[in-house]
Amino acid sequence: MQLFDPFFYEKAHLLVVLFLSLYFTVVLSPKNAEKVLHRKKSLSLVYIYAILFIVAVGFRPISAAFGDTVNYARTYNSFSRISEGITSSKDSFFYSFMWLCSQFMSVNWFFFIIEILYILPIVWGCYRLMHNNADIGLIFCFAAFSFFTYGVNGLRNGVALSFVFLAMTFMKSGAWNIIICAILSLLGIAFHASAALPVICMIAAFFIRKPKWFFYFWALSILISLLAGNAVANIFAGLGFDDRLSDYILVDVDENMFSRVGFRWDFLLYSAMPIILGWYIINKKKVINKSYILLLGTYILANAFWIMVIRAEYSNRFAYLSWFLYPVVLAYPLLKLKIWPKSQGRKTAIIMMAHLAFTLVMAFFV
Repeated sequence: MQLFDPFFYEKAHLLVVLFLSLYFTVVLSPKNAEKVLHRKKSLSLVYIYAILFIVAVGFRPISAAFGDTVNYARTYNSFSRISEGITSSKDSFFYSFMWLCSQFMSVNWFFFIIEILYILPIVWGCYRLMHNNADIGLIFCFAAFSFFTYGVNGLRNGVALSFVFLAMTFMKSGAWNIIICAILSLLGIAFHASAALPVICMIAAFFIRKPKWFFYFWALSILISLLAGNAVANIFAGLGFDDRLSDYILVDVDENMFSRVGFRWDFLLYSAMPIILGWYIINKKKVINKSYILLLGTYILANAFWIMVIRAEYSNRFAYLSWFLYPVVLAYPLLKLKIWPKSQGRKTAIIMMAHLAFTLVMAFFV
């Protein structure tokens, strides 16, 4: 029995996130920096909603409203009729996992497990980074315009990059931290090979001591893209860490598909928001934090690689290799660092609502 129209799921998700965001806007707006940073932990509605999301989306109907859900379900059902295992040259770990599940559970239970693997690392990662403000950090994640899509459409990418995000919270000194980070990173790459790019960027960001080089590289990537565009795209396509990258970059481009091809100044501006905030915090406010530098540096480096292939059709799929960090890079400094002593609550609320507003416009009007 179907309770809701499949096309209503995303709208319902955004309406819940809007309600929660308005609630936290009221809570945060009067608070100064000290009260925001030392906000008392409580059993937040956000965690309850995370559980409801896993259940509702995990047991969603098999419908074209959820993009590749139909194709995954078709593959899953075909695997259920194969008893000797499967072999695949691409993401063999994921497809082996899919085959194993198909031997003893329905496709809806499989999607339920996938949602757990997608959401739980995000919840855990936000808690590790933002502790008492993890629920607000989660609202930033839920409000990201790519969040719902990668929970129902780009399943492999979504799970892979959730593991990479959690891995980043362990990227610090100490043997056990490094081991856990490596295991989580390898799990992410096993689910989807393209996760290798943000993992490489994370390692580079860990060793780059001066944040200014991140900003220089990002600015240089724009110049390279404008001047060398297709030539650079061809180079990346030949790197070989994921054959799908070649597919996205080298596919024949229909110049009439403005929504997908060309130098996307609108998405470049969208990508720039956390970078502008980071430049302001580091260079104007002189606030330095190792975890923030790692998050920001990884985001900037991965986003710079996307900019250099921005003209490719479906380059939005490559963009997600940086965009998965977008809400965290926005939220972390607002909820963990003292930036505006007297007005941090109000400015955090404004940024949170602006972040959500972009997603609402994309979902309801574009």
